[in-house]
Amino acid sequence: MPEAGGPTVVSTLPARVLWVAQRCGLDREEVLRQARIDPLAFADRENRIPVESAARMWNLVIRALPDRVLALEIVADFVPGDLGVMGYILHQMENLEEALEAMCRYARLVSQGAIPSIERGPSATRVSFSLYPALLATQQAPETAVALMIGFIRRTVDVEFAPTTVHLPHPRTERSDLLEQFYGAKISHGQPAVAIEFPTAFLSRPVAGADPNLAVYLRQQADQMLSRMEESKGVSHETARRLAERLGRGEPSQALIAKQMGVSERTLQRRLQEEGTTFNQLLEATRRDIALGYLTNPRLADYEVSFLVGYTEPATFFRAFKRWTGKTPQQYRASELRA
Repeated sequence: MPEAGGPTVVSTLPARVLWVAQRCGLDREEVLRQARIDPLAFADRENRIPVESAARMWNLVIRALPDRVLALEIVADFVPGDLGVMGYILHQMENLEEALEAMCRYARLVSQGAIPSIERGPSATRVSFSLYPALLATQQAPETAVALMIGFIRRTVDVEFAPTTVHLPHPRTERSDLLEQFYGAKISHGQPAVAIEFPTAFLSRPVAGADPNLAVYLRQQADQMLSRMEESKGVSHETARRLAERLGRGEPSQALIAKQMGVSERTLQRRLQEEGTTFNQLLEATRRDIALGYLTNPRLADYEVSFLVGYTEPATFFRAFKRWTGKTPQQYRASELRA
C-alpha cells in the first residue's frame, strides 16, 4: 500500500529497534539507507515516520540477525518515554484497568499501525493488538507488542505477572521456546489475533507509584494531540488490519469484514470509495504487503507463504506475485538478499 497518507509511528519506536541493531553490530547508516529512512527523522522524539518504513527496517534487521529474538532485546531496555506521552500516562493511572483504557484511547499517538483493544469477561480479560499488514508480516513486531505489554504489567502491577495464554498468528518458530520462557505462558500459534489473556481480577490491581494529579495533566495534553491528529483513511486502514488478521484462514469476504466492523456491506463499500479505494484493492495490497514481509524469512517456503496470505493454490499466488512485482517469489528473494 502506498506510503503517502498512510499510517505513521512515532520515531522513538523504530529508534529502539535501530538501537538494538547497532548493539548487535549492524551499521546504523546502512540500515537506514536500505530502509529508505532519513536519519533526521530521529532528530526529534516527536517526529513520525511511515509504518511501511518501520516495517521495512524490521525486516532488514530480522534478516541480518536471524538468531536474535528481537522482542527480548527490545523489552530489556525499554523505557516509558519510548511510547511518548502515552508511556508516561500509563504509569500514572490508578489501576491496571484505567491504564489499559488509556492505552486504547491514546495508542494512535504512538502508532497508527498497532491498535489495542480490551475484551473484559467475568473471569478472563483479553488485550488484543490489530497490526498493520506490513508489521504483522514481520512476525517479530507482534511478538514484541506482546512482550512490551507483559513487561509493562510486571513493572507496574506485579513482577511475577504471567498471562494465561498468548495468541500469535504465525506458525511456531525457533524463537517460540525463549518467548514462552519470558511470557510465562504457552503460545497458541496460528490464531486470528495478536493477544494475551489474563484473569480479570488483575484489572483492579493498583499501578505502583501512580500520581492521579499528574495523570490529569498528561491526559489533557494527549487529548489535545489527538484532536490535532488527522485520522486520514481510517476506514481503509481498519479494513486492511482486519484483512491481515483473517488471511491465514483463507480469503475473507467483504460481507464478513463489514460484519466485523459493525456496518453493512454497502456502507463499507461506500466509505472505501470515499477514501479512494475498494475492498478488492485493499485485499490485493494487503496480500502483497504480507507476502513481501514473509518472503524475507528464508525459513518459510514459497508455498507456505501462499497459504499464509489466503491462497488455496500456490500457482494462483505465484501469478499474483508476478503481477505485483514483475518477479517470481524466488526472484524476489534473490534480489532482497543482494540488496
